[in-house]
Amino acid sequence: MSINLTSHLDSRAPVAGQDDLRFLYEQARQYVAAKPWEQLATTPMHLDLKAGSWHEVCSQHFSTGPRNVLFVFPGRMNLFELQKAGLGEPPAGTIVVNMVDGESSESRREAEQFGWPTGLRPVPYFTAIMPDGWSPLDRTQIRLLALAFAAISHVHSATDSTEVVGEVAMPGATRGRYRARPAPADEDGIVPIMGVPRDDLCGDEDGALDFTTTPWEEYEALKAGTRLLRASKQPLQPRGDSIPLVTISGSAKLAADVTRKLTAADPLGVTFGEMDGRLAALLIGLNDSYFLVDATEHREELMLWRHVATSIVGGHAFVVAERKSGDPSIRSVHAIFEFGATKD
Repeated sequence: MSINLTSHLDSRAPVAGQDDLRFLYEQARQYVAAKPWEQLATTPMHLDLKAGSWHEVCSQHFSTGPRNVLFVFPGRMNLFELQKAGLGEPPAGTIVVNMVDGESSESRREAEQFGWPTGLRPVPYFTAIMPDGWSPLDRTQIRLLALAFAAISHVHSATDSTEVVGEVAMPGATRGRYRARPAPADEDGIVPIMGVPRDDLCGDEDGALDFTTTPWEEYEALKAGTRLLRASKQPLQPRGDSIPLVTISGSAKLAADVTRKLTAADPLGVTFGEMDGRLAALLIGLNDSYFLVDATEHREELMLWRHVATSIVGGHAFVVAERKSGDPSIRSVHAIFEFGATKD
């Protein structure tokens, strides 16, 4: 699926309804302040939104590589389902929210007109995909998006996120309502790919990549000896006999370079996605994402690994290790990145 997120952004027409825009920016402010995408990652959400009548939508936030964008699709299909259906772009009526970090952007100037805090980043920029191209949001879309922000923020803050319901006071002495719940998981746990993952994690160095399950005692020994540990925001809880690991190993230079790149990428975890009809193992990050390996020929084994990581253990870890050439044993551990399960 090819999506041009920058087309016509500089020629946005004025949007009527100052009270509605002020309401939208207030809900967006709470959404950005909470940063729910850091925990929910690319989890699609099924939302029922009442702005006049009830509307069914599916929201999905992507924050990998240089793009940080929220989609609100009409209906129940998420981006991967749209890709599988062979659609060349999201359907008409899709709301697109680009999160912009630029200091002098048009989005920031407009947002500050409606009370956006000067130092709060990123700043949202709202557009809609319509039959005749990209368009400003109409009044109904403004209200639906504001309710979507409120619903997703509620899911993010809820202890039990199976389903949340709520209502919000809207302009004109009316009340909007919402119901929100995570969409059913894809049976293979495959996610759509936004942007182009980098393929230079190892640079010019030769490295080995292993997907394993390792006894907890051995994993604790690795943690005790690592130079860098980035613990999961949701702590890993020992369940079962072993923990799923992804280990990349090689020379001291490779280990140092990979550690530096992953630290800068701010990784969210290892996942699997379709790229040009092939199954790819990917490390998804807030700032950068990396292609790890073409996993097509090992689909069954890796789907089992993923099942253990998501359903049994509830998390996994990425280990960066140094090995001597020809020696299978780990010489030293440069870094460990832990990933607890996201809410689902």
